[in-house]
Amino acid sequence: MLSKRALMWGLTGLGLSALMAGPAAQAARAPEATPIRFSQWTDEDPPYLFYPADKLEIQVPGAPELSRTTQVGQDGRITLPLVGQVMAAYKSVPDLQTEITELYRPYLRHPEVTVFPGDTGNTRVLVGGEVRNPGWVEMPGDFDALSAALAAGGFTNAAKSQQVLILRRGLDGTIMQRLIDLKSPLNGKASVAVALRRHDIVFVPKTRIAKAGVWVEQNINNIVPAGIMNWLLYSQN
Repeated sequence: MLSKRALMWGLTGLGLSALMAGPAAQAARAPEATPIRFSQWTDEDPPYLFYPADKLEIQVPGAPELSRTTQVGQDGRITLPLVGQVMAAYKSVPDLQTEITELYRPYLRHPEVTVFPGDTGNTRVLVGGEVRNPGWVEMPGDFDALSAALAAGGFTNAAKSQQVLILRRGLDGTIMQRLIDLKSPLNGKASVAVALRRHDIVFVPKTRIAKAGVWVEQNINNIVPAGIMNWLLYSQN
């Protein structure tokens, strides 16, 4: 017959074993991260969204004193008379127009607001991976993927520059991905220049990309604040 001390030691040992095995067992049961699902690439333009530093004109025909030209601040907001600050960044022209109209409804009998985009800020993209100075690249006007890579210091010796990944927000809000060759133009061979859009991500891998969804989850999410999904879908947090 077991003594009370032996029984207590046995129960303690079982408890410790369970605690030690717990994390491993949980890790074994933990589901794998779901890879990102990409949509088919298209060069069609999604609806334009306002960004910080963009200028816009707001016209209120029924109350001209409320009309003005303004600029989206770095916090994404504009300031309007009577209603104060309004979040304008990451909104399309129709969406912002509707929101301002509703904000003026308590002050105007028949509010009518028209929003016109003005001068836009610089094109800003994120370049990562095997470039010498990964991070933000900002240029006035349009520029292509090769220009962005060179602006980020050029490729490292380990770069797989013939298989560069571009990620972009699609028309329906999904994420598109495209592999392009940036090695051929550097070697003087004919190639198609791929123009970038605001908030595109250019990633230069070290090795061949086999499963892009898993690869992006493991690599790009580490350099994008709030993760790739929030960045490309312009989530407001």
